[in-house]
Amino acid sequence: MPRIATVLAALVAAVLLSTPTAGASAPPPPVRYAALGDSAAAAPGVPEEEKASGLCQRSTHNYPHLVAERLAPAAFKDVTCTGADTATLASDGQFDALTKDTTLVTLTIGGNDIGFTEIIVKCSALGLLNPLGRPCADSYGSGLDDRVKAAEPKVAAALRTIHQRSPGARVLLVGYLNLIPDDGRTCRPRVMFTSGDMVFLNTFENSLNVMFARVAAAEGAVFVDNHPASADRDVCRADDTRWSEGLIPTNPAIPFHPNARGERAMADAVLAAARA
Repeated sequence: MPRIATVLAALVAAVLLSTPTAGASAPPPPVRYAALGDSAAAAPGVPEEEKASGLCQRSTHNYPHLVAERLAPAAFKDVTCTGADTATLASDGQFDALTKDTTLVTLTIGGNDIGFTEIIVKCSALGLLNPLGRPCADSYGSGLDDRVKAAEPKVAAALRTIHQRSPGARVLLVGYLNLIPDDGRTCRPRVMFTSGDMVFLNTFENSLNVMFARVAAAEGAVFVDNHPASADRDVCRADDTRWSEGLIPTNPAIPFHPNARGERAMADAVLAAARA
């Protein structure tokens, strides 16, 4: 009898161990990750360039690749492309990377919608010709605020399209790094902006960041705010400290874009948001 009781007890224990307990959660679905966006996500100039990226100049060390390395997703598509804006997400086929099975999407977009390159080039030239005063601010006035307002519905529409194509995905709108020092100091010749224009451009940069936070909240996305962590890593910092390069890069990257350290920092922020 004792032996039979022992056997029965063992069988009961085995059944209990193999039966899911009340409230136990199912294992999470496999991660299927799609990365969309512009040059801040593609990381042109950061070694090494993806062989098949062509004019998109995607780096194998951009933040999407770094995120994928650490998440080890079941599927990964990086379609980020230098020069992309909200219109080319559709025309260049970035949206085609999205499926109903996609579980994670990152999007970095909007800089080209506001004419980022044109602003940098023009304000650099104005600062070179007139190193005093606020020539860039005098030229643009409130025009940059108008550009931010015009870009907002375009970013919102992009997020809605992502949700439509991948309704079960966690969507992260990944913001840009902080390029301009908050204290308004200039660092010529790393940048050619005047001190007055540094203040103007920093205000503009912050307003763009606020817009991203607002549109993400309105469209059911998570805003990954890269400004706080990069506040002391702007283009005026030392070569081994800054996360973004200035007019004349001394770390591999194109001007006014993240270097390898910046892409790693963006990957860290994305991973934290993805795992939250």
